Amino acid sequence: MIELPGVYNLGDPTSFAFSTARERWPTIIGNCKVDVSTHINESNDPELAHQGKIILQDIQNIIDDIKNGALIRKFTEEEVKLIPSLQSYNDKLDELNEPATYLQGPWLLIECYLYRILDLNIKSQSKWIDFDVFEASKRSAFVLSKSGIYELAIRYHYLSKEIKNTNDPISIEKLSFLFEEFIDVSLWGNATDLSLLANATLEDIQSRQGQEARAESSKNIIDNDLPEAWKRLLSVPFEQRRIDFVLDNAGFEFYSDLSLSLFLLDSKLVKNVTFHCKTRPWMVSDTMIKDYKIFIKDMLDETSLPDHREEINYFVKSIEHYHENKQFQLVDSEFWTSALDHWDITPQETNYGGNKLYNYFQDSTLVIVKGDLNYRKLTGDMKWPRTTPFGIALNKLANSNIHILALRTCKSDVCVGLAPGVEEKLNDHWKSLGNKIPELWCSSGQWAVISYNPGKFSP
Repeated sequence: MIELPGVYNLGDPTSFAFSTARERWPTIIGNCKVDVSTHINESNDPELAHQGKIILQDIQNIIDDIKNGALIRKFTEEEVKLIPSLQSYNDKLDELNEPATYLQGPWLLIECYLYRILDLNIKSQSKWIDFDVFEASKRSAFVLSKSGIYELAIRYHYLSKEIKNTNDPISIEKLSFLFEEFIDVSLWGNATDLSLLANATLEDIQSRQGQEARAESSKNIIDNDLPEAWKRLLSVPFEQRRIDFVLDNAGFEFYSDLSLSLFLLDSKLVKNVTFHCKTRPWMVSDTMIKDYKIFIKDMLDETSLPDHREEINYFVKSIEHYHENKQFQLVDSEFWTSALDHWDITPQETNYGGNKLYNYFQDSTLVIVKGDLNYRKLTGDMKWPRTTPFGIALNKLANSNIHILALRTCKSDVCVGLAPGVEEKLNDHWKSLGNKIPELWCSSGQWAVISYNPGKFSP
């Protein structure tokens, strides 16, 4: 049994957790007051307005608690009765050696707790149960990515038509290069320049220019196991090939995940795709099932997206076709917003759906786990040496027979899977730019990892 390191703590001034709690959290939660006030002003319902004022005060109380470093309280029996999954937080708080505060304690646990208590305050008011306090910010951020929306729609339209209309089967080599490019777009979200996809035809894929574009786009990927994941994909008979996405952000990242899914389905690399969503508003921009309908609505809004309608309509028609045929589907689970790490996706976890996810993922060709928060939950948000193999950091998941492909842009402290010497070079580089804490390169969002574990790990 490997001895587990400690978790990242909000009280550590050398970690990104320290500034997150003191600077980012009050701003994020404060922005929620604006959205609640807007919803009140847009309604003519006196009871909704009355309940909204209670929510506004509750939100202000959370902000004050953060700034004052208040103790983290357990959820009451009444609150757990309203939302049973809150019990997972009480259980985790009971396991701590000392009481936690908003400024001192396990970063991952308290950050998740913060979003659950916000959600609880809103859902405690009957007129607000279905209100998504982050919906406005998710939608506005998507529209602000207009140029990227057009560009990706154009490139998908062109490549999809070429894939579907070619008389000869596309070579596996060309498909592997396209797979790499769509993974790259999904990895970086709206931070990508669309690299090779910006100019590619199928004939361009293997060109020298294409090779140079891929090299440029991958230079900041500091651990890249994608070739192993590609081999896994091809090893499964087509009729059994299902890709699962454990989603991160709505907006453009969701759009890029859909683009990858459409490529996989169009090219007949996979038979089915399933998106795993959150059951509640979460971490500002995380995806819920209802965000898919909102995405379709926003894509079809010619006022917001007046140009390139042929390409955008083609994109919408394509994903709706697969959705109607059940080759593409969206599901959700309370597990993703519980206090549990992804290590608890086991047959034994029966309270919050971990066992159901475990059983479902047994039949998955690849489980693509998106984003920084999911990566933290995959690795326990622990202070692993950064040369620790990904499989070791997965703990119980490493030998679960679940084939995990983590696509993660580094925006927090934890990172594993690096070759010897890589961390030292990045520390030196970050320090040379004038940063006081060299290790914080890992929270800058400038680097990424693509980490794969085949479900059976051998050290």
